[in-house]
Amino acid sequence: METKKIILIAAAAVVLLIIIALLCSHFSAGNRKGRAAERKVAKALAKLGKKDKVRIINNAFLPLYNKTCEIDHLVFGRFGVLVVETKGISGNVSGSGKKLTHTIGMKVHKLYNPQLQNKTHLDNVTHHLKKGGFDRVPVTGAVVFTDKDIVLDGDYGIRLDELERLYERLPDAGCNQDALYNYFSGLLVKNPFRKFMHKFSKKDWD
Repeated sequence: METKKIILIAAAAVVLLIIIALLCSHFSAGNRKGRAAERKVAKALAKLGKKDKVRIINNAFLPLYNKTCEIDHLVFGRFGVLVVETKGISGNVSGSGKKLTHTIGMKVHKLYNPQLQNKTHLDNVTHHLKKGGFDRVPVTGAVVFTDKDIVLDGDYGIRLDELERLYERLPDAGCNQDALYNYFSGLLVKNPFRKFMHKFSKKDWD
């Protein structure tokens, strides 16, 4: 009986430490900046798509095999699906390949290429479209940088003020945005534990 009590106390302590770590991460300066950037892009997308009655899911958790995939913005319109990854970083981004160089002042660190990151999201969305019988629906990806002080030394994405031009170039493919929205809404991972574990085990490509 005493052993069981010790095990339960130890397990509770581990869970508490994980929760504290996640809360610290959630309220960190970097995460706060990231959430602010996502709100900017969500607002811009809603404004751009208002006349076309697009449907949007922000912060979408989709199944990825036995795990989950977190996508900043899914936009459904007659053009098909627009998959948007948001970056709220400042400084200078340079390099090529999987790992880029991100410089802020005197600090230099590696940044996973956001185009490759969003490709994982695009592949996931395409997979679900095929499973749902939406094989011919076009899928477009966009990486949007919101900070005005960002300097991009390569084709890593677009700035927020370029989002309108990208949106206007999307061709009308005759898709039903309501059907697409309803389908993906039904796929969303809503289990709070799975979302919790996703945050805990988040990878570069996520």
